[in-house]
Amino acid sequence: MHFISLIVSKRRRGNSDILGKLALKEAIKQGATGELIYLKDYKIKECDGCMSCVFKNIPCHLDDDWYKLLNKISTADALFLSAPTYVLSIPGSLKLVMDRYLLVPKYFNKIYPQKSPAMSIGIGGLSDWNHFELPLMNLFLLGLGFSITDSFYARAAGPGEILLSDETILRLKKGVQSMLARKHKPFNTQVSNHCPVCFSTIFERIKGKRYKCPVCAVEAEEREDGFYFSADNLNNHRWTPDNVEDHFTNWILKTKDRFKKNLIKINQQKRKFDF
Repeated sequence: MHFISLIVSKRRRGNSDILGKLALKEAIKQGATGELIYLKDYKIKECDGCMSCVFKNIPCHLDDDWYKLLNKISTADALFLSAPTYVLSIPGSLKLVMDRYLLVPKYFNKIYPQKSPAMSIGIGGLSDWNHFELPLMNLFLLGLGFSITDSFYARAAGPGEILLSDETILRLKKGVQSMLARKHKPFNTQVSNHCPVCFSTIFERIKGKRYKCPVCAVEAEEREDGFYFSADNLNNHRWTPDNVEDHFTNWILKTKDRFKKNLIKINQQKRKFDF
């Protein structure tokens, strides 16, 4: 089994770097091969929205390392992701990778069929300044077809402070062990305070006691002891291969014909508003 630690931080020997290295050491200790990947070593440009990758079915014209990064990630049988928290959320470098998501369908055969396990740890100091960190980290993992086995937020501010948290280190080691021993299986019906698919604790209220996870679109019912998730909903989340393919085929690809149909009206409105 090949284990990859993807570190989303420019600070060497910082908390994200330390956790990534600890995860890799534990994986190797358990018999896996492995390597560290630093996102900062890959030049990723901002998507310019040309849509040529979708409508013309051609490689992205941006001259950067996006394909190189995805090719590397696709070799992982298990992926560990660590990142610091920047203003309640993820670093912009990871968002740049995510914004090129329309290129991912090319990797269905490399990534999605594997259903490989992944684990994420977000790092920051204050408890009330991290609400979007894990949901966005895990959106990245789910979008690449990984199945998240554990995800949590670790408290540490200064470089190296994470080593003072025995609880974090223990959970990391157990999480890596669980990833390497895991065999993929469908979700069971369950009650939880977080979404079992993406570990998000942010929910959108639909009506009454019905809620929906905004990351994976799983619906749940509020109960006294948590949120009730049915197995049917959990196993039909937004990021299953079938739902992703349906999104691309029946929505994104069809927007081109709809745009052509509306082009005359669009141009009329442009003239009206002097564009």
